[in-house]
Amino acid sequence: MPNQTRQAPARGTRPPNRRELIITAATELFHHHGYDSVSMSSVAAAVNVTPTALYRHFRGKPQLLTAAVMREMEPVRQTIEDTQNTDLDTVAQGLARAAVKSDRLGLLWLREARALPSEEYALLRAEVSHTMRLLASLLARHRPELTDQDTRLLTQSLCSVLSSTSTRPQALSKKRYQRVLHDIILAIARLSPEPAQASPPSSQGIGLFPSARRERLLQSALTLWAEYGYTSVGIEDIGSRAGVATSGVYREFESKEHLLAALLARGDEWVRYDMHRALGRASNPDEGLTTLLASYVDFVADHHTYVTILLREARHLTGQAREQSKQTQREYINEWVTLMRTVVPDLPEAEARLRVGIVVNVANDLARTPKLRALPASRAIMKQLGLVILAVPTPVESPAR
Repeated sequence: MPNQTRQAPARGTRPPNRRELIITAATELFHHHGYDSVSMSSVAAAVNVTPTALYRHFRGKPQLLTAAVMREMEPVRQTIEDTQNTDLDTVAQGLARAAVKSDRLGLLWLREARALPSEEYALLRAEVSHTMRLLASLLARHRPELTDQDTRLLTQSLCSVLSSTSTRPQALSKKRYQRVLHDIILAIARLSPEPAQASPPSSQGIGLFPSARRERLLQSALTLWAEYGYTSVGIEDIGSRAGVATSGVYREFESKEHLLAALLARGDEWVRYDMHRALGRASNPDEGLTTLLASYVDFVADHHTYVTILLREARHLTGQAREQSKQTQREYINEWVTLMRTVVPDLPEAEARLRVGIVVNVANDLARTPKLRALPASRAIMKQLGLVILAVPTPVESPAR
């Protein structure tokens, strides 16, 4: 595994900031390669220390990932503390700066943290929840007229924006990137959710098992992977849940990865079909963007287990299946971007792509959070949020004279 650390100390030295250097190296390795693919020895090599020296600072890899996530959260917490007695615009500026600085937070927490042992994950989850409560308290202080439900939904949306910064579009300068994030954060913080009827219940009921063997296996894999994660569930577990012998599983799928690829390919087709159906109901680009947003919000709310698998487990695909999955996702986002730039012709492609990515991330996060997904009017508010994120213009600053 290549060394991802830019400046490793000379071997045999004892720099006073060794613990910070270790966390930095681990953060980059976890981000680039994934928690499961990184060993303690690879982290030790990245900072030019022996594994024994590494274990003096961290008992094991779970504690190292926990430290990495905690450090990525620190700028957000510091911003919340520093902006207690300021206005919302100053809060948004601080959170935008924190988001740019903590650009590893989203992937480490949403993708990697579920690989932690249950006890360690619970501790980290408690820290994340505490940070969200601090942000909710800050928002409520500035927006006392909001209901508790609206405060929770807006807080989750703000957190989703803060965790959407793992990849900055290269065509956007850092300054412009931070400015767009500021405007989106401020728009969300100032949003007044419109009164709406309660959201329709999710179409996912208690669920009946299909009779076909292949369908039972796909359904079982979806349920088990969403709950326990891909690496923790084996072929035997999936077969047992589906009532299929292990040999029968392999008659349908060559391997666990083949099963994952089939599951994600089916989900991709669902999403694209839903998109084409939504666009087919629109009579102009503006209506098309609104309809597409509403359709996607409903889709992820109804199929949140698929969303969980796509976001967390697609990285386990290899070769052609991995490339096909990425290509399908790119094509889907491209449809949004093309439509958005038709509606707003002067909008740069990189900014359109950023806004679409944030909208999709916010919708995914709300759908994957059971307590928020179950709130009355949650879908209606998400659709309102989405339009705000997509439509808020960020003026291009004139060059200084």
